[in-house]
Amino acid sequence: MSDEGAPKSAMEKLKSRGDYEEKKLTAEQKAAIADIRSRYRARVAEAEIGHQAKLAAVTSYEELEKVRNELAREKERLNAEMEEKVEEVRAAS
Repeated sequence: MSDEGAPKSAMEKLKSRGDYEEKKLTAEQKAAIADIRSRYRARVAEAEIGHQAKLAAVTSYEELEKVRNELAREKERLNAEMEEKVEEVRAAS
């Protein structure tokens, strides 16, 4: 059975049009990206641990939501920061 009629992914469409240039990462870039991700996973874990103490002190539902939202924002910020640094490494090729 042929896959010719199957829908293409966005990446496949870009490649077929010639709008996508795949860059190979060097070993140093791969190591740098792995290091960045590892460091940011640790920072997220630290944030989660810090918020556990806050959660233990919560006395109302409103406070609980506030603490959960703070953690979610912190995790989003850290993730965005991590992705920015990874892109910097990738762009340095």
